[in-house]
Amino acid sequence: MNAKERESKLHLDIRRRQDNLIALINRLQSGGPMIQGSVYIRKRLCGKPQCRCVRGHPHQDRVLAVRRGGRVMIRRLDPVGDAAIEEAVNAWRLFRRYRVDLVDAYRGLMRAVDRLGRLRQAKTGGNR
Repeated sequence: MNAKERESKLHLDIRRRQDNLIALINRLQSGGPMIQGSVYIRKRLCGKPQCRCVRGHPHQDRVLAVRRGGRVMIRRLDPVGDAAIEEAVNAWRLFRRYRVDLVDAYRGLMRAVDRLGRLRQAKTGGNR
């Protein structure tokens, strides 16, 4: 493969990477509200001597845990009505994953641009 063909392939690679970056940015910009936290099932014992939790069936609640001011705040969620909160937590996780993908895609684009620069520099024979 000659230098002109390599340069052409690099141009196509850069264009593909640019399109990928634009798609990732659009994904980051779309979406609704986000909550940085975790939704999970909390199991606990109430301590009453005759309760079922003492016999191995702990009480269970869906909770939202959010860090505020260095402390974890826990809020019990309604089993039915708080689906929007869980969606907002999932939206935050998805946002963070897209952000990592964006950083990786940008690094790949910069490597391709650097390769193009080295190819053009070698083509002109310039080491200034």
